[in-house]
Amino acid sequence: MQTSEMVGSLEACRRIGVTAPTLRKIVRRGDLPVFLDPLDARLRLVRVADLETLRQPVPVRRSEAAEISAA
Repeated sequence: MQTSEMVGSLEACRRIGVTAPTLRKIVRRGDLPVFLDPLDARLRLVRVADLETLRQPVPVRRSEAAEISAA
């Protein structure tokens, strides 16, 4: 069984360019799943693939695009 690459919270922050409090908000919103380290339950891990998905651009709705172009 192949496992995906996991990183700790500090590395996750570095990879997506956010602070630790912002990462916690993202996790609380349910946008990023967190896992316990099987060797140390104090540590939290995130999948690199989930971080990459999180960094993908989100299409803007037509109404939001109109607000941006009006500014």
